[in-house]
Amino acid sequence: MPPKALVTGGTGFIGSHLVEALVARKWRVTCLVRATSKTEFLKKFPLQFVLGSVEDLESLEKAVQGQDFIFHLAGRIRSASRKAYDLANHQLTKNLVEACLRKNKSLERFVHISSIAAAGPSRPGIYSDESQTNSPDSEYGRSKLKGEEAVREAWHLIPATIIRPPNVYGPRQQETELLVKLISKRIVLLLREKRATTSLIYIKDLVEGMLMAAQSEKTKGEIYYLTDGEGYSWREIILTAKRFVLGDSFFFPFPEELILGAAILIDIFNKTGIVKIFFGLKLWKAMVKAPWLFSTSKAERDFGFRARYSLEDGIKETAGYYRNLVG
Repeated sequence: MPPKALVTGGTGFIGSHLVEALVARKWRVTCLVRATSKTEFLKKFPLQFVLGSVEDLESLEKAVQGQDFIFHLAGRIRSASRKAYDLANHQLTKNLVEACLRKNKSLERFVHISSIAAAGPSRPGIYSDESQTNSPDSEYGRSKLKGEEAVREAWHLIPATIIRPPNVYGPRQQETELLVKLISKRIVLLLREKRATTSLIYIKDLVEGMLMAAQSEKTKGEIYYLTDGEGYSWREIILTAKRFVLGDSFFFPFPEELILGAAILIDIFNKTGIVKIFFGLKLWKAMVKAPWLFSTSKAERDFGFRARYSLEDGIKETAGYYRNLVG
C-alpha cells in the first residue's frame, strides 16, 4: 500500500507543492486545514481534509491517527504579535507532537519544516552549518526555534527530522510573483551590493529534499539546511530574473535610495490596514544588512541531497510559469 501522509500548511506555497508531489507519487494524502483556509487549489487533487486548529486538540489527534508520515509546515510567517507567532509556530507544533505521542505510536517520521530564521544570520563570509549557535533576531525566528525545541524534546519518543529552508522561490510564491510583475512592467530594482549575502533553493529541490530526508534512517533526530549550495547577492537574483522576463529590452532602473523610501511608505500604508504588502523597512534591512548563508553539506553527506536547479534554471521555469498564466 502507498504511504499515508498528513500535511499541515498544505494551502501555503511550500505545502501546496509538497501535496502536488506526494499525489504524483501516489501517496495517500490528508491535509489539516482551518475552517477559514482557502482550499480551492488543493481540491483538484485526490486527498482528504481534516478541519482543525491549535486549540482543538481532538482535531489534531484525529488528523495524526493512522498516518505513516507527518509533514508539519503550518505556521505564521507574516508580521504578527509575539503571542500570534508563538501560538502558530510553537504551540501548534507542541500540540501536534503530543497528539502523535498519544494517538500514533507507529509513526514512521515527523518532518518539521522550520526556517533559517530559527538559527539567525550567519557571520559575514561564512556559510553556517547545523553546529552554529542559534541566535534568532526576530520574533518569527524565536517562535520557530521554540517549535523546534518542542520537537527535540520528544526525539527519544518520536522519529523526527527538522528541515531549515533558506529563501525559497518558484511558482505561486508571493514575493517571486511580485518581483516578476514589477520586472514585466519594466521596473527593475538595482542594488549596489554585489557580494553573496543569501542562500536560496528552488521549490522543487526543497520538496525533493524533504521527501529524501523523510525516508532516510540517518536523518532521525537531526536538523538540516537545504539550499542549492550557492550564495547570491540580491542584485544578482534580480538581474537574473530581469534577463528571463525582459531579455535585452529596455527597463526603468529603480535605485536603492528609492527602494528605501518605498519601504518606509509601505510600512505606513500597512499600519492603516487598507493594504497588506509583505515588504517594508524591516525586511529591506534584513535583505541588505545581514548575511544569510548556509551550508547544505550535512544533507549531502547523510542522505545524498544535491539540488538539481541552478538559479538560472529556477528563474527560467518560474518566469515561464507566469508567462503561461498571462498567455
